[in-house]
Amino acid sequence: MKIFIISIYSFPLGLAPTNRIIAYSKGLISNGADVTVILPFPTDKHTSTYLPKSGNYQGINYIYTSYRYKNKLKVFRAFLHFTGLRKLVGLFFASIYFLKNYKNKNIDHIVISTDEISTLFVFSIIGKICKAKSVFIFDEYPIPIRHKLKDRIPKLKEFLYRLVLKQINGYVSISEKLKEYYCNLSPKPTLILSSITDISRFKSEKRDCQLNDSYLCYMGNMELAKDDVDNIIKAFSIVSPKYPELTLRLYGSPNLKSKDYLMNIVNKLGLTNRVLFMGKITFDQVPSVLSNAKILVSSQPNTVRASGGFPTKLGEYLASGTPSIITDVGENSRYVKDGEHLFFVEPNNPMAYANKLVFVLENYIQALTIGERGKEYIFNNYSNTKKALEMKDFLDSLT
Repeated sequence: MKIFIISIYSFPLGLAPTNRIIAYSKGLISNGADVTVILPFPTDKHTSTYLPKSGNYQGINYIYTSYRYKNKLKVFRAFLHFTGLRKLVGLFFASIYFLKNYKNKNIDHIVISTDEISTLFVFSIIGKICKAKSVFIFDEYPIPIRHKLKDRIPKLKEFLYRLVLKQINGYVSISEKLKEYYCNLSPKPTLILSSITDISRFKSEKRDCQLNDSYLCYMGNMELAKDDVDNIIKAFSIVSPKYPELTLRLYGSPNLKSKDYLMNIVNKLGLTNRVLFMGKITFDQVPSVLSNAKILVSSQPNTVRASGGFPTKLGEYLASGTPSIITDVGENSRYVKDGEHLFFVEPNNPMAYANKLVFVLENYIQALTIGERGKEYIFNNYSNTKKALEMKDFLDSLT
């Protein structure tokens, strides 16, 4: 089976969407598939560590069909973005790449990992030309629901989605709610792939007793419309006097506005030496950081956006075996159980979150047992090999 995955996210180093692509790509490969990740648009700044335009990462072939690095001039980047030339050029080069190399060769599936309408349209058409089944894989509501927390998308955008999605052969959704949303636009056979974790990254990881008593850990991109990190900071401020040895480490690269907002909260609460902005870490560092934390923390507000999602980080949190606290929003409780795999807390409530932190800290032996059960649960049910086999079977079933 030959599968092409269309991605707009930096590869092979990136955030949650990249990690999710790597997880199911490696799983598909372990189940006999030939996987190539295609990146039509530049994803990296010139300040980034140099990475090649094409290559092979852990068995996954990848290629940027236009450019890997964005233009150094901000004005020129803005011009490309607002005129639509960035998309036009990227999609043109990607189309030429496919038609030149694969028009008369065997491609089984094109998996499109973006909800950009123009990209969905172009690659669904390329799929038909190359006699491949096109599959739309999604884990979020479209803009402006996910960015501006609107209740719906504009009528014109909805019309365009209905038109373009008719060309798609199937969906892979992260949740039942998102399946319903997109199937209401255009019904298609759908696989629910809520969580998938590359468990090989965590198999050999052991907790370091000298480190794991010192910090609580949040890991994510700190996009405040999605993760209300301020809720965690406020909860930590409530419990911090009782546990002076603890720090709260925030891993990720928020935009400047979000970071300023969070730092102002930290300063007002007098926690500048206790809440640490750790920045972005490498893919390979993640298992050790998660495994050596005292508690892993995550918080999402109760929004329309959260109702349709499932946190990608949850699989990695549980795979580490570290006790984890997350807010009970969306479909989280459909897949994991409070007090059995992790600890749930109500959203938008710093005091409730603080009380849950105290409970876990005061019952830590029990919490470690629950953390180990969570790890076993992920290993047994959501490994990338197991879930990718389900994905492969689904792709095979499409007509």
